[in-house]
Amino acid sequence: MHDGISFEQFGKPALVICTHPFEPTGRNIARALGLPDYPFAMVDHPIGSRTPEEIEVRAASAYEQGVGILI
Repeated sequence: MHDGISFEQFGKPALVICTHPFEPTGRNIARALGLPDYPFAMVDHPIGSRTPEEIEVRAASAYEQGVGILI
């Protein structure tokens, strides 16, 4: 979250991707950095133990959300 917001503050578009259990932490970090409404993509948890096919589904979801966030 911090890196994504830092990039945005330097004028570089960024997409932060977060899994659902970490949403409260992401929102708290954004709020602490002065951007309480900072948008980020949410995907299902976990990531590390998923099959390539499951990762593709999560990536497709992040992509769809990201297009809306970055445009």
